[in-house]
This record gives sequence, structure tokens and C-alpha cells, in this order.
Amino acid sequence: MKITKLLFASSILVFTACNSESKSDDTTAPEMETEMSQEEEEITMPEDENLAVPEGARVYFVNIEDGSTVSSPLHVEMGVEGMTVNPAGELVVGTGHHHIIINKGHISKGDVVPADEQHIHYGGGQTETDLELEPGAYTLTMQFANGLHQSYGEEMSATVEVIVE
Repeated sequence: MKITKLLFASSILVFTACNSESKSDDTTAPEMETEMSQEEEEITMPEDENLAVPEGARVYFVNIEDGSTVSSPLHVEMGVEGMTVNPAGELVVGTGHHHIIINKGHISKGDVVPADEQHIHYGGGQTETDLELEPGAYTLTMQFANGLHQSYGEEMSATVEVIVE
């Protein structure tokens, strides 16, 4: 739709320029710039609704507190408020699924969450898991993302630090 409007706007500008009574390019150029700026403003699209986060929505670790000493396997319960957990694969506004990121921070809004040993996907809509972790200090970040694994950003992430004995 955006391309159609832009093409339509371009067609109007070309038609106007070709049919202008003025013979000087200097007098038509400023008019064309003004008209294009007005058209660009009209076709500015709002933020993608598939990445919109309702006010007050959040994710959180249900059973793990920041600074906890834990054992492996670590049972993790993932919570969400203000949005609904939905399996990956379909874009449904106001829904998403969890990811746990090990020893890395949140994923920027709109970026796809990678799938590797440090970025674990729960695209089936899971809300709990068991993590096998070697002894040591870990930063765990829970990241909520839409059906295409596009991150809702920092506002839909939560981070805890734990020590695995």
C-alpha cells in the first residue's frame, strides 16, 4: 500500500511538472519538493502493530530471584503479564513466546532472536523448562518475541544472575 501511494504521488508530480505553465525548471523544482514532502508525511506508517507492547506488559522469572545460588538442572518457570503466550509461526497481535538467553543481554526490538546454544527458543508456547548448566556464574535473560521470533525488545525482557553449584 505504501508503494502504491508513493507511485501515485510520483505520477502526480510528473504530471504537474509536465503540464506546468512555467517554462523554467527553477520555478517548478521548489513546488515539486514541497509536494513530495507533503506526500511523504501522509504515507508515514505507524509502528508495526506486531511489535506493539501494551502498557504495563512484562515478562518475569516466576521461581528464580536475582543473585540466587541454584543447582543443575535448573528448573525455570517463565511468566508474562499483559500479553498471551502463543506458539511461534503465526503473527497474532498481543501474543508471543519465550526465549532464554544465556550470558548475553536482551535482543533489540524487531530483531530476530538467533537460535543457538545461548539463545534457546520455546516456540511451542512452553512456560517452563529445565536448563542443564555447568557450575559457575550465569546471566539469564528471558526475552519475549512475536510469532516470527522478532523481539519485543528490552521492555519485554527480564534478567537474573545466578550461581550454579
